[in-house]
Parts: sequence; structure tokens; C-alpha cells
Amino acid sequence: MITIYQPEIVNLNGKVRLQAKFEAAGISNVLWYETNEKFGQYMTTGRIDAFLVGLLWLGLKRGQNIMVKGPLSEKLFYGLNHHIIPLIAQIYKYKPIQVQCDNLISTPLPNEGGVGTGLSCGIDSLCTVYEHQGKSVPERFQITHFIFFNTGSNQMMGSKQWQEKIFQERVAWDKACAAELGKELIVVDSNINELLKMSFVRTHTLRNLSALLVFQKLFHVYYYSSGYQTLNAKFNQDSASYDAISLPLLSTENLAFYSAGSNFSRVQKTQMVSEFNISYNYLNVCLFKIKNCGRCLKCKRTLLTLDILGSIDKYKHVFNLAAFNKIKESYIQEVIASRNSDPLFKDIYEEMVRRKYLERRKE
Repeated sequence: MITIYQPEIVNLNGKVRLQAKFEAAGISNVLWYETNEKFGQYMTTGRIDAFLVGLLWLGLKRGQNIMVKGPLSEKLFYGLNHHIIPLIAQIYKYKPIQVQCDNLISTPLPNEGGVGTGLSCGIDSLCTVYEHQGKSVPERFQITHFIFFNTGSNQMMGSKQWQEKIFQERVAWDKACAAELGKELIVVDSNINELLKMSFVRTHTLRNLSALLVFQKLFHVYYYSSGYQTLNAKFNQDSASYDAISLPLLSTENLAFYSAGSNFSRVQKTQMVSEFNISYNYLNVCLFKIKNCGRCLKCKRTLLTLDILGSIDKYKHVFNLAAFNKIKESYIQEVIASRNSDPLFKDIYEEMVRRKYLERRKE
């Protein structure tokens, strides 16, 4: 049994930390989320939702039920026990567990009506921003804040010194982009990665949404940028493959989650982003650097797509185009050879054919 206790707020030299003690196998520990003072006022001790979602993978990994000792959103309690936990257990062959709580709350918390989305400046992220502009989006669904999480994505490779360096560089980059878009960036730090010690790819949805549930007094809507087109998604090791199912079921009486961009293919998203002027100075897809290296997996895929779309030159300030050009021909051949086994390559190849890209290159 894992037992989670009522959270508390701690002030730490200009930072505000929301933390909760939990016990697992007789050992006590603490999960925490931290932000600056301005947004610390929106952290809530009135629900244990964030900590339950953050520690759910720990219970699944250990096959242990979770007891919540404090107020929990009724809607989340139902969604987890009757839908999310059985789904994850079936996908990954885990033993089903149960969440137990004697203090279920159906009354919403006071809320500022904020609308948030993550800002990583990648294709999925900028597509979400681009899509949610203009008169087609009702006022109550217009983005008001951007969020940047430190829940494990910056800790997937390299030394701790490199991880901290790249984290700070990305925060500065995203803050500058948010400022140009006229919005603030909320930076949320956490020790969740140290506690879970699991694949980030498998667990990122619950990690990031747990950090969002901390701010239920601020947000009533959150757009979680999709990594898969729902039409072609198949369950796999990436939790993004079933976001379209899981996100609504992780919503609470206060906060509704939406899988943004899930109707678009990666090529369609890249096309949309290529029409978004701010992307020419802020697009960042690289696995290793702020100025995109041009050679890594994500850089190659993005640049080839942009070249097919006729937009690659717009990104000369943020990509190493010379590095990409050295490997472009071999990468084109890789895409063609693997188009039947890799859905992303298939998508790119079909766009090549549609736009007669290969024929144009011979002219």
C-alpha cells in the first residue's frame, strides 16, 4: 500500500513549494512541485489530485494500491479507477491497482479561469499555440499562460551539469518566445523524476498533468500537445499514443484537459508552424542544443519536411542548415526505404510524392 497525505505549502527564498508526504513499503518520502512566488498563490492544498496522479506509476510499477488521506476530486477518482488504471494495466501488462479515498469532493475550487499550454517551442507545442489563435477559438478557451515543466524530459541524457545547463537555456529561450507572444511563462520544477525512476516516454503524460493539477485555482482548461495523430495512433511505449483517451479521463471538476493537435499529422503540423512567423526565430526540436544541430533524429525529420514544404530557408537562423545538407541525401534514402515500417516516414514520403519533391530535385 502507498499512502499519500495532505499537501502543505513551503516558502523557500522566493520560491513556493507544494509538497506532500507519502509512504511506500514502510518508507516515508516527499513529492514536491515548485514555482515562483507570483504563481505560488495558485497552488492548492485543498486537493491531493496532483500527488495521486504523480505517484500513480509508482503504484502500478509496484502493484500496490494507493490510499489517499485527504480531499480528492470525485471525477478524478472515478476516471482513474474505472478507466485509466485498467487501460494502462492492459497496455503494459501490469497488475491492476485501486485508489482508495474516504474524502471525495465534487465541489469545484475557486478558479481564475486561466487557459494553459506547455511551451517547449517544438512542432507540437507551436502548432497548439498557432491553432488556438483567432476568432474561431471562444474567449474562454484562448490561451492565457504558458508552462514549462522540469519533470524529467531534461534529465533523459547527459550529466547532471549538462541537464541543468540545457534546462536553464530552454527556460530562457521559452521565456523570450512567451514574451513576444505577450504572455508569461510559468516554470514548474519537481523531484518526480528522482522518485519514479522510470522511462519518461512511458510516463510523461501523468508526470506533466500532475504538475498542472497543482494549479487548479488558476486553470480551467489545459491543452496538452499531442504527439500522435489520433486517426493513426496505436498503443505503444509512449503514453502520447493514448492521450486522446486518457486526457479527458484525467480531468477534474475544476480543470479540463484536451489533446491539442491530435487531428493533424506531423507534416500538417509542420506546415502550420511554417506559417507562424514567431517559429522562424524560436522553433527548437533538437535533442541536444538550443540552436538546432541539423543532424539529430528530430532535426533531420523536421528539416526534410520543411524542405519538402519549401520553407526551409525561413529557419536559417535557428538550424545548422550546412550540417543538414551534408546528410540530406542519405536521409532521403532512409525515409524512402523505411516508409512502410515507420508511420512518420510514410507521412513524409507521401508528402514528397504529393508535391513531386524528388522530381523537382532532379531539375
